[in-house]
Amino acid sequence: MKEKFLAMMLAVAMNLPLATSAAIATDEPSVLVKTEALRKQTVSETLTVYGTVMPATGAAENVSFPRPVQVSRLLVAPGQVVRRGEPLLELSTEATATAAYRQAESAETFAQGELKRMEDLAAQQLATHSQVAAARKALQDAQSALAAQQKLGAGLANQTVKAPFDALVAAISVQQGDRIQPGTTVMQLARSGALRALLGVEPEDAGRVRVGMPIRLASVFSSGETVNATVSQVFGAINPQTRLVDVAARLAGSTKGLLPGMQVRGFIDLGGQENWVVSRSAVLQDGRGAYLYQVSDGHAKRVDVTVGVESGGIVAVSGNLDAHLKVVVLGNYELKDGMVVREQAR
Repeated sequence: MKEKFLAMMLAVAMNLPLATSAAIATDEPSVLVKTEALRKQTVSETLTVYGTVMPATGAAENVSFPRPVQVSRLLVAPGQVVRRGEPLLELSTEATATAAYRQAESAETFAQGELKRMEDLAAQQLATHSQVAAARKALQDAQSALAAQQKLGAGLANQTVKAPFDALVAAISVQQGDRIQPGTTVMQLARSGALRALLGVEPEDAGRVRVGMPIRLASVFSSGETVNATVSQVFGAINPQTRLVDVAARLAGSTKGLLPGMQVRGFIDLGGQENWVVSRSAVLQDGRGAYLYQVSDGHAKRVDVTVGVESGGIVAVSGNLDAHLKVVVLGNYELKDGMVVREQAR
């Protein structure tokens, strides 16, 4: 009997360490987490820039006059849309220009009379052929001078200037009653629908922008529909006013409410390349930098990563990643390297 009791006690003693180990293993802390597979995906990088809408190069036309005039009435205002043939302003010709036209008219009338007189004298053999030729040349010169004055519009006492095409009045540089010297710009017209955007890019990003890259534009005051555009020019110097590099964008198709002078936000598609991607929630930060956890044999494994492009809730990462291990996307804030994890059932 005694021998049986000793045998039982020996068996209990032998199993005691295993039971204790099992209890310790059962008591080891674990964290319930949600995981996802590591995957590769092409992530496009987008550069956000800001700028202003303005008339396209070559689409703006300055209105000026080759003679001295006075603005009698302004019939439009800056920002107004006008149709072809619509009145823009009324002018009166300055007295000096009118006097020059009258002199040209008198000179032409006198030259005609002189030629007639010389031809009559020549018929009576009282004038030579050279005198007739000189009179004819004087008439031609007088006619040319009169034609030039007519081309300048000096013969018009008053004139109503009309829009030469459908346009937007981009700017007016005079006031009603102003006297204007020849060649002075009175206003600027921009052809309807011909617009571009001038955007500012940080100098360190300018080298990544190329002509032909697609851009989406939207008003800074609206998060609604965007307008498609294309990079048409990348300037090679820093704008001294903005301290940015100017990038011009040509609007394609409908401008959808964008107007000259409007402030816009632009999204330049820089393209992308294939990378490992994870949900943004998978990436954590501490004093050592960015990292994430992968699950290996039921334990959390810390992996330091370098974060790349972020788009649509996913982020590109690179590092010593194992393509066969899942990545923790929820519950990772409670983890430490090597901790036991319990994966949430799907």
